[in-house]
Amino acid sequence: MESLAKGARLALVGAALAVTPLLAGNALAEAFTQPANGPTIHGFWLTADHPDVAVSAGKKVSIPISLLNAMDSPVRTKLAVKGLPEGWSYSIKAGGSDVTSAMPLPNEVDNLTLKIDPAKDAEKKVYDFEVDAVSDQGSFKLPLSVAVADIPLGDTTLVPELPALHGTVSTSFQYKMKLTNGSNHDTLFNLSADVPAGFMATFKKGYGNEEITGIPVKAGATESVSMTIKLNHNVAEGDYPIEVAAVAGPDDPSAKAKVSLKVSGSPNLALSGPNERLSGEATAGTETTFPFILANNGTAAAKKVKLSATSPSGWKVSFDPKELAKLDQGKTQNVNVKIEPSSKAIAGDYMVQIRANADGASKEVDYRVTVETSTMWGIIGVAIIAIAVLILLGAIFRYGRR
Repeated sequence: MESLAKGARLALVGAALAVTPLLAGNALAEAFTQPANGPTIHGFWLTADHPDVAVSAGKKVSIPISLLNAMDSPVRTKLAVKGLPEGWSYSIKAGGSDVTSAMPLPNEVDNLTLKIDPAKDAEKKVYDFEVDAVSDQGSFKLPLSVAVADIPLGDTTLVPELPALHGTVSTSFQYKMKLTNGSNHDTLFNLSADVPAGFMATFKKGYGNEEITGIPVKAGATESVSMTIKLNHNVAEGDYPIEVAAVAGPDDPSAKAKVSLKVSGSPNLALSGPNERLSGEATAGTETTFPFILANNGTAAAKKVKLSATSPSGWKVSFDPKELAKLDQGKTQNVNVKIEPSSKAIAGDYMVQIRANADGASKEVDYRVTVETSTMWGIIGVAIIAIAVLILLGAIFRYGRR
């Protein structure tokens, strides 16, 4: 069985063990795919993509290892590391948990991480050791080595493309950043931003659409990350510094970046009808005045405010005042809205759309007008009916005597 593991090792690395270490705890197992060409693989193996690694003195090292089960039943396997020098320690991780055994299901690969902590005074040389795996299918040994040396590692950095942005409370601020893993092992970075109250920060990978809270970065590699910040409408104008962090475990690399955003004030218009109602009554052919209130609830003055309306055909709508040069933040303005329904309007409910437009802000409301017919038409109708009755009575008197 041991010779079979050695013979299949290269094929397995290329065909089945293209795995990503440090995945979430519920995603540690991957389906095993048989090679497209060649004979079907059957058996159980313990492998490592990179069995020989180097580390700087005093630094921990992470080695991804994999248990491949190409058999018809689960295989429970005890794991232990043998041959480490005195003063060295180790742990085997599945996600964020320490484990001493694993049980991959049929045709699955369990991805684990072996963490080695060399002694702080370890001599600079190559140290050989092994991982022992014991199961009812037999015993396996995975030889590994760690070279302690002076390794010039790169810096782990988080670099924003444009660190300072400017907008209003309605702006969606997006920062594009490059996250570089300068360590000698693959790392899962957790992303966070220290934002003030009223701010909400979300992260995405590159130009993707899905929101993330962390991103895996291979050793020495760089990944693109975007952070989007949205604001509540009550955020005051001003300059806001924000610290962004990409952090892994306590012994893993981390990076921070400082960005800023400048918030300019913006107007926010509101319209309310008489007694805060958006309905009223009017008479056909007669002008009725409705007292509206125009308010600016924003953080900046509303400039060049104009009022307009869309009404049914034949109606007249006017405003007093119709225009305002400026409405300061937090201020209100009384506006008389004069509505005259068409003289031909029949009784019923009609909708008048009233709008307030300013530089950088607008507001519109639908005002329901209930139209009543004019009393003059009622008097005319009664008169017509009376005349008709008189004519009828006259005819009766005249022709009734014959």
